[in-house]
Amino acid sequence: MEISSFPFPYLQDDECSHFLGLFQDMDSSPSTFGLEGFNSNDNNTNQKKRPRKDDEGGGGGGGGTEVLGAVNGNNKAAFGDILATLLLLDEEAKQQQEQWDFEFIKEKSLLEANHKKKVKTMDGYYNQMQDHYSAAGETDGSRSKRARKTAVAAVVSAVASGADTTGLAAPVPTADIASGSGSGPSHRRLWVKERTTDWWDRVSRPDFPEDEFRREFRMSKSTFNLICEELDTTVTKKNTMLRDAIPAPKRVGVCVWRLATGAPLRHVSERFGLGISTCHKLVIEVCRAIYDVLMPKYLLWPSDSEINSTKAKFESVHKIPNVVGSIYTTHIPIIAPKVHVAAYFNKRHTERNQKTSYSITVQGVVNADGIFTDVCIGNPGSLTDDQILEKSSLSRQRAARGMLRDSWIVGNSGFPLTDYLLVPYTRQNLTWTQHAFNESIGEIQGIATAAFERLKGRWACLQKRTEVKLQDLPYVLGACCVLHNICEMRKEEMLPELKFEVFDDVAVPENNIRSASAVNTRDHISHNLLHRGLAGTRTL
Repeated sequence: MEISSFPFPYLQDDECSHFLGLFQDMDSSPSTFGLEGFNSNDNNTNQKKRPRKDDEGGGGGGGGTEVLGAVNGNNKAAFGDILATLLLLDEEAKQQQEQWDFEFIKEKSLLEANHKKKVKTMDGYYNQMQDHYSAAGETDGSRSKRARKTAVAAVVSAVASGADTTGLAAPVPTADIASGSGSGPSHRRLWVKERTTDWWDRVSRPDFPEDEFRREFRMSKSTFNLICEELDTTVTKKNTMLRDAIPAPKRVGVCVWRLATGAPLRHVSERFGLGISTCHKLVIEVCRAIYDVLMPKYLLWPSDSEINSTKAKFESVHKIPNVVGSIYTTHIPIIAPKVHVAAYFNKRHTERNQKTSYSITVQGVVNADGIFTDVCIGNPGSLTDDQILEKSSLSRQRAARGMLRDSWIVGNSGFPLTDYLLVPYTRQNLTWTQHAFNESIGEIQGIATAAFERLKGRWACLQKRTEVKLQDLPYVLGACCVLHNICEMRKEEMLPELKFEVFDDVAVPENNIRSASAVNTRDHISHNLLHRGLAGTRTL
């Protein structure tokens, strides 16, 4: 049997010798490979058939040997094929295992390289952060040392100058200067960001110039101190173990300066040395306090004696009797709200400015001195003047309860003529009498217009779009109206450069006459103005 007939390219010499010995054993003892039964059957058959063949002449003895040799040859060939297949499968398994081992080692080396790279990067980042914090700590330490040295030098010089003039020198509390307090540590906590408060410290000093204070806060120091005293119990907070509370004057100052200048919150933060979110929170809190505490005291409907005094003032100047106030509606621009956008869309301002505008309204009644006696705040900008009036407490409460009987509130042509609301003639081709009446009504209406001009000029936050939320905006607008009344009552002068001109489109309502008796009364008033010489000569 030739081994070379089976291609084994990877077999070694010892393996070939092993297989040669195996096949030799197969040749010598076929019974060991399970051929015993096959040979025994052939022998029995031959033994049974041999006598017959012998009887026939003894010519069949060589045939049995040939058959046995052929069977043994076929079995050896089959076993050779099986062994060759097993060797091939074993070789393929070895090659596949070697491939897997190679890929595993490659992936492992790649992962280790990436891990080392990340570790190196993180180590570098942490080293940079450590260096940064170390440098920041050294800078803060040197800055605090310089500040303490400067403070000590200033105190020493002040004491020395005082000693020269008085001959007495008080001991310098160096421990307090160095540490900021007699018992506390000298360093700030890391969670407190150090901000400068130089501007507020300078403004809050008693020797700060009055003109500059009025330019910054739109009021005098005495008026500002009055507001602080009124709100002290409401806005004052308690100190905690972590930090001291912001004083009430500083809280009020943040709110008033923000309303007066309309500056962004980041500028307010820089001026007062507070965080941006803290400034926004203080503005809303103080506006709510003004709305809740000061509005019932400084913005209220006049008493009977005050109403009689107001009627006398209007009649003495404008010759129209029983006038208790003048009404006007203005729009405050806002950013497009997230809900009910169409309700706040201002079509008239959009057409005039050629820019999409959204607004919220403020409708107010002022007396002869330009002081608000009633305000309606928060209606959407898409409503007209008469629609806002119908929703206001002036119409639903005071007029419905008869509080405006025998009294007039003067409005422009955007309001309807009612039993308590007096408006000018709006038709074409007016008579001399009607023209004189319209001029007198226009003068009274000018008082309300001028009051709103001072309101927007004094509080610049009302001149541009505000980022205050809609639910907080009525408190801000109400606070501006209250502060306006306080300034007007205390005769606070308004700087000329703060003058602001309001311009709100007036839409004549479809049903502008809603009372027949009011028509007759208006005609009677206009007749008296001209024919009794009350209108003067301005219509000629």
